[in-house]
Amino acid sequence: MTYAVFSQLFPRAARTVVVSLACCLGAAGLSSAQNSPSDRAPVRPVADPAGTLPFDLAFDMREFLWSSTLSVSRDGRRVAYVVRRPRADVNTSTRYQPNGTPSSVVGAKVYVTDRATAGGKTTEVCPGGNCWGPSLSPNGEIVAFYSDKDGPPQLWAFDVATGRTRKVSPIRIKAKLWTGDEAQWSPDSRTVYVPTAPDTGDAAWLPEPETKAVAKPDAKEPAVTVLRGGSEEPKTAKPGESTPRQTFYYRENNAAITAIDARTGAARPLVSATAEPRPSVLRLSASGRWVTYLSVFKDHGITNQESSVDLAVVPASGGAPKLVVADLPLLNDYHGRNYAWHPTDDALVYMKSGQLFLVTMGQDGPGSPRRIGESLGALAPTLHWFTRDGKAVVVGTDPIDDKGYGDVRPRGLAVIPLDGGAPTKLAIDSAWSFDDLVRADPRTLWQPDGASITALMTEVATGERGAVRFDMRSGKPTVLWKGRARLANAFGDTTHQSIFALYQDIRTPPNVYRFPANFASKDRISHADERLDAVAVGSADVFETVIPGYNGAIAKARTAVLLPPGAKRGDRLPAVVLMYPGGDRSRQAEVFGGGGDLTIPTLLFTSRGYAVVLASLPLGPNREAGNPLNEMIDELLPQVYRAAELGYVDVNRLAIAGQSFGGYGTGAIISGTNLFRAAVAVSGIYDLAGTYGYLDENGGSFWIGWSEAGQARMGTHPWANVMRYLENSPYYRADRIHTPLLLIHGDKDMAYHDAQKLFTALRRLDRPVQLATYGGMGHVIYEWTRPNAVDAARRIVGFVQDHMGDAPKATATPQ
Repeated sequence: MTYAVFSQLFPRAARTVVVSLACCLGAAGLSSAQNSPSDRAPVRPVADPAGTLPFDLAFDMREFLWSSTLSVSRDGRRVAYVVRRPRADVNTSTRYQPNGTPSSVVGAKVYVTDRATAGGKTTEVCPGGNCWGPSLSPNGEIVAFYSDKDGPPQLWAFDVATGRTRKVSPIRIKAKLWTGDEAQWSPDSRTVYVPTAPDTGDAAWLPEPETKAVAKPDAKEPAVTVLRGGSEEPKTAKPGESTPRQTFYYRENNAAITAIDARTGAARPLVSATAEPRPSVLRLSASGRWVTYLSVFKDHGITNQESSVDLAVVPASGGAPKLVVADLPLLNDYHGRNYAWHPTDDALVYMKSGQLFLVTMGQDGPGSPRRIGESLGALAPTLHWFTRDGKAVVVGTDPIDDKGYGDVRPRGLAVIPLDGGAPTKLAIDSAWSFDDLVRADPRTLWQPDGASITALMTEVATGERGAVRFDMRSGKPTVLWKGRARLANAFGDTTHQSIFALYQDIRTPPNVYRFPANFASKDRISHADERLDAVAVGSADVFETVIPGYNGAIAKARTAVLLPPGAKRGDRLPAVVLMYPGGDRSRQAEVFGGGGDLTIPTLLFTSRGYAVVLASLPLGPNREAGNPLNEMIDELLPQVYRAAELGYVDVNRLAIAGQSFGGYGTGAIISGTNLFRAAVAVSGIYDLAGTYGYLDENGGSFWIGWSEAGQARMGTHPWANVMRYLENSPYYRADRIHTPLLLIHGDKDMAYHDAQKLFTALRRLDRPVQLATYGGMGHVIYEWTRPNAVDAARRIVGFVQDHMGDAPKATATPQ
């Protein structure tokens, strides 16, 4: 789990901008008077010539939610989806708004496109406020969704036949940050099952608790908060409830489960929020007789960043929940891949410890789990979906976690018959890396011919994505489509003749597209933001570099270069290098405009004439002691020099930038090289030893697990190896930093103290540095209020221009 997951919990109303400057100011430092508001530095004026991405549009673009899925009617006629236009006046740095709406959906609207109408009529169904989580009924006539038009999130519905939107029930929905909490329909399209918030208890949605005691002038009681550890911790607390992280999990994810009549709005409580295991996200069996749910995430100790969930089942007619299995691993998508219901029978499969189990529901609940596919050995944890005929399950075999990041992928596939027959293995060519299987729905594979499996994969050498179809009998693969593009949220219809997915590439903004069974063409279903059609977008090239790996072995890294409109290899352009330690940023070359690694659109650089280098920085395994600072320098510099050798960039006009752990990477890299003319670090961490002991506002210790077993890769606590902590902290290497550095940080981010410390160190050493602090803002720039986000983006681009000079003018016309 990354630092960003826990970074923004507690809002503050202040929205001021304080900019501290220390470019050649002297070692003595500035007094408080010199940091007064009257001395705030203006942003360098940056014009928006034709074809460039305007700064205001950069944070006003309509976008598809990363955390939502498409809802497709069974006949493929109707598609429901969410498009979000960020609100200029709302700070979405916090995880939730005060009314319980996830901040990620602020500005979201629900749309329904009917492909059977002339031109594919698209209707916005939102009654007002924010709307999200569309779920088409089985008969395709009603779209259930959530809206906060009247205050808290509530259940609403759009009737396709009448074109009317209505509130179904006033009961409060307990909305989640991650996909999976959408309304679940009964097979007869009459009842919806939803997660709801109780009025009291740790599952209620209430104003943020005041966790810090504050003394008042007339107070007669002491203002004290007491935290305990070791033998001083209370022994009477319930297991797991004594940790601040578990309390946090309950608050955000614990919900009651309620059945609501879609016609009358009558609500029937099904599972209490206090039931054990604690409910969170639910699904229905195909018959509608059973409701399963995943529990709230379970904390497993202060040094363990891994969590788990329990799986329970309850009759849809009512009754006590029964545990199916405890401690399923919490996977990367949180809720979608932990288990799968059979497409027609009351049976489900789940995977635990690399083993697949089948559970059949009896009259009284779940039967004993039966292991299937045992001859295959360990299985990959994220694949277990049923074939179209329901006679087999397709799984991933030969799991590999080659980077040690907990992202296990299969190197093969297998079809496991439910009748006990021998599994059929399908080999994946080593030239390809597996990404996902294409599904018709959350439980069933998409199989147009009933005899093949379609997978989305990545070609290792080029980084291009592909749709590859495997014959289930012979195992022969056929490449249906390949390109440097991204297909996301791919789902078919139950006729298995179409696939609907979000498609984008470097020059194509993301939209919903329909693909036929052979992937030979694509038809656009949505047009999210026509304003992007006027933005000039260049091209993307990819190359490989031979570099030493973290363990001394020779390896290859894939790097992408984004070129401005009209530019080509050999132009040797000034360039900004973007990286994220432990990640492969070259994959952003398949995203419109190159994405937004700095949490501002990369197009702000390329549309203004700068090249952008997207580097790959693999590091050692998360849970093992490493030296990430030296590892990332060893990985990055060969890629940058190779880009210069190939003629893409001017090695004398380079800047480097990163956000979050990339901010740490920026500080680390410039402490080991003077190659770059400028550096920008956004929301970074710079003192591993000093940050280790910080508490969050709930009294939790997130940084312990992050430091020892997470991204920092220290492997132990500071007292066991303090030198490893110091040697990998840019703060303690500040005397080696000579590159002009711009630090961008919101003062509500968990690591703001680190930006202050690195700034103070560099100012004391008389090094060129700026610290721009944005009051009340959190971890991610694009979540800030519009004035703050635009100011930060202008400041970053202006800083690069100041230190590298203006880039050549773009010559191409918009695409």
